[in-house]
Amino acid sequence: MYTLLLLGSAAAAAAATPLTLLDARSYPLARCMDGSPGGFYLETARGPPAAAATSWVIELEGGGECASQRLCDARRGTPLASSLHFPASATLGNLASGNPEHNPRLARWNRVHVPYCSQDLWMGTRTTNASGQDPAVGNGTLGYYFAGHRILEAVLAELAAAHGLGDATNIVLTGESAGGIGVWPNLDWLAQQFPAARVVGAPIAGFYFFAYPYQGPGHTDSGLADFRAPAWPQHAKLWGSFVDEDCRRALGDRAYACSLANYSFPFVTSDAFVVESQTDKVVIEYHDWVPESQDPHFSQEVRAYLTAWQANMTRALAPAMDGGNKKNGVFNPACFIHTGFDADGPLIGNASYYAAFDAWFHGEKPELWKLQDDCGILCNPTCPH
Repeated sequence: MYTLLLLGSAAAAAAATPLTLLDARSYPLARCMDGSPGGFYLETARGPPAAAATSWVIELEGGGECASQRLCDARRGTPLASSLHFPASATLGNLASGNPEHNPRLARWNRVHVPYCSQDLWMGTRTTNASGQDPAVGNGTLGYYFAGHRILEAVLAELAAAHGLGDATNIVLTGESAGGIGVWPNLDWLAQQFPAARVVGAPIAGFYFFAYPYQGPGHTDSGLADFRAPAWPQHAKLWGSFVDEDCRRALGDRAYACSLANYSFPFVTSDAFVVESQTDKVVIEYHDWVPESQDPHFSQEVRAYLTAWQANMTRALAPAMDGGNKKNGVFNPACFIHTGFDADGPLIGNASYYAAFDAWFHGEKPELWKLQDDCGILCNPTCPH
């Protein structure tokens, strides 16, 4: 669930990317849950080609979410709630990786990792930390700030003011897990902020729908926030969720559903490349009540649930898989993983998600643009699980 890779040796730490904290006076709304300022890690471009200098990868970190006093209190004193606990330096991964072997072209771009300290799936706009009754929220904000969207907004403003983002010609907005979820509501908004740039999304393990949990023998309950449909109006209210504007207008009173890609995807006009497992381990075990203890020896009842879950994911991605749809790419292996995508696996047709995204983004090798296993459940032999 986490995309930040900490370095263990002094030699490695010397090459790591330093943390930049936002100036709270310049960006007073960009607060972590405890009120400390947000921040970012930036690696500047090192082309050739010359176009790398105006090309950017911006990665939103993942790390769950909280929508209850118990879960939010559990984040206190950690990097998921406070920049006071951010590491001073880090190395960037995934599509923000500087590894030229795995990520040959994007590794030369400007690459930004934005650490996640708001627990609102990068949608929050709550800039007061009311612990009591707040008419705008109902029961207050549990004593915390939820300002993920405001942090992203401030990071972009700082990058434009001080590092040349305003001259961008290419921007890839990516993220894993909660960061992947956060790509969808922010993608078209980002494109509007930088109209001269080509802006695309690359969410990893971020294509969610409402939870319809397993309720067979041995079922558990939600280890993370409740993602069943009735819970979402309160989540959106608590966080003050920023969602895709076209989706919000279309769904009206049900705009809370726009928090999840299954409902916002039809309204997102920007191009996007979806990286998603056909059976998502974290979602299924921590939102959908499948017992972790059964993995990998699932009961017949659980296998039936996984089969149905996979069918729902396949159906959700069908519009993106449509061969006539050139704006979307897909990498969808039959794995039981969440964010475990790497250059070594899973592979589909000998291609990693790095290779598939690279081909799609650059308009090369169309056979790699839409990759989806059709072998059944849990059947890709290259899955890391």
